[in-house]
Amino acid sequence: MNINEIEKQIMNFMSVNDVPGISVSMVHNNEIAYQKGFGYRDVLNKKPVTPKTVWPIASITKSFTAVSALQLVEQDKLDLNKPIKKYLPYFSVSDKYASESINSDLCLKHASGLGRTGHQDRYREENYNPLIIRPQPNREHNIYATRKSLVENLYTAKLQSNPGQFFSYCNEGYATVGHLIEVLSDIKLEDYFSQNIFMNLDMRQTYTNFDAWRNEDDRTYLYSNQNNSPFYTGIDHEHFSVLELSQDYQTFLSAGGISTTANDLSLYQIQTMNFKDSKLNLHSESLNKIQNVNMPFGNSGWGYGYGYWVSYADDIKVIKHSGGLPGVSTFSIMIPSEKSGVVVLVNKNEVKSGNLAEIILNIMRGKVFRENLNDPLKFNIDDKFSSENILAEYLGKYEFRQGISEVIIENGKLCINTPSRLEAVPEKLILVPVIEDSFMNLYDGQSVSFVRNDVGKITHFLNGGYSYIKI
Repeated sequence: MNINEIEKQIMNFMSVNDVPGISVSMVHNNEIAYQKGFGYRDVLNKKPVTPKTVWPIASITKSFTAVSALQLVEQDKLDLNKPIKKYLPYFSVSDKYASESINSDLCLKHASGLGRTGHQDRYREENYNPLIIRPQPNREHNIYATRKSLVENLYTAKLQSNPGQFFSYCNEGYATVGHLIEVLSDIKLEDYFSQNIFMNLDMRQTYTNFDAWRNEDDRTYLYSNQNNSPFYTGIDHEHFSVLELSQDYQTFLSAGGISTTANDLSLYQIQTMNFKDSKLNLHSESLNKIQNVNMPFGNSGWGYGYGYWVSYADDIKVIKHSGGLPGVSTFSIMIPSEKSGVVVLVNKNEVKSGNLAEIILNIMRGKVFRENLNDPLKFNIDDKFSSENILAEYLGKYEFRQGISEVIIENGKLCINTPSRLEAVPEKLILVPVIEDSFMNLYDGQSVSFVRNDVGKITHFLNGGYSYIKI
C-alpha cells in the first residue's frame, strides 16, 4: 500500500476542489490499516480534522436500517414480502393497489414506485430560519413531527411508477421501514440502533441525532462555496459559508440521520464483510442479501441491494453508498471478497467524495473500475435500444423542482442537460440503455428511467428519486 501516493492524491483532491477538511479510513484484510485527517474541521479557529472527528453521514445511514430490518427477519418478526399495511394499518398512499402491495423489500431497494414524495423536502426546508439557529417552537404541530405521523400522512403520496417497475430513490420509504423496525421491536429506533449495532461494534462516537454531533468537541463544521443555501447561517469562515442542518431530523433518522467518525465506519465495514461471525448478529445469508442486487438496473448486471449500490469490476463485487446533506459529502466503498474498504468524509457539499474513495481504492489494490475517473464505466449495455430512432422518442424538455432539464442526442448517446438535484448547478448526464426505457449514467452508474402512460406515451423520467415531467 503506497501511503505516500494516497496522501498525495488526497491533498490534490483538496486543492482542486477547494475542500476545507477530509477524514479518511482504510480497511485491509478486515483490519483498519490506515486513517488520518486532512485540513480543518473548523476553518476559522484552525482546528484540524482527525479520524475521530464526528460528521453527519447522511444516506450511508440506510445500510444500518437494512441491517436492523434483516435482524428482525432472522428473529421471525418481519417478513420482507408482507405488505407494510399488514404491520402498520395506517400506512397508505394515494393509489389503493400500491397501498396494499408495498412491502419492506420494495422500500429497502427503492422500488416502491414512490420515489421522493416531497415530504422530506418540506420537512427539511419549511420552518427553517437560515439566520437564527434555534429549535422550532411549533415543531410539535408539524404533521411530520414523528415517524408515525409521517407514515400516517403518506396517503397524499402519488406514484411515479408502478411498484417494482423502476428504481427511484425514496427516503420516505426508508423512514417507513425505520418506523416499522421500532414498532416490531417495541424499542425506539434510536435505542434499537444503539443497542443492536453501535454497542456491539464498539462504535463509541456514533449518534442518532444531530444535537449529539453539535455537542461533540471534535466535530466538523459544514461548509459551502455558496451563501444562497436555505441552510446558510449568515456566518463565514474565511471564504467558506457555514451551513447548519435541521434542528430535528428524527423522522428521517433511518434514511440519513446518523452521525459518526471515519474510525467507527471502518469498524462497521469490518463486520459488514465478516460472513463467519459478524458482530452485526446476522447470518451470512442475510449479509449476502443486503449486499446483492435486489433491484437490477436493467440488464447491466449492476443495481441496488438493501442500503448499498452494488456494482461489478469484472467478476469482483463492489458495494458502496454515498451520503449528502448541506455542507457534507460522505462515501463508503467495500470489496467484500477482499475484506477491503475505504471511508471518505468531506465537509463540503459540492464535492463528490466517491471520486476520492475510488482513487484511494485503486492505489490500495490496483484498478477497480477504471484507471481514470474521466473514463466510462463498464457494465452491460443493451445496444438494441441505442438507435437514434428509438432515442428520439425521449427527447424534449422536462420540468422538476430545480428547473428545466433538456433531453438531447449528442454523439449518438442520450444526454440530459439539467440543474443538479440539490444546488441547481448545471450538469450533463451521458446515458446508455440497459433495457427498454431504462438507462445508466456512463460515468457514475446511476439509473435513469422513462415512464409511459397507459397509451404508451412518455410522460416523465426518474433521476435520483425525482420525477421530471415532460412539457
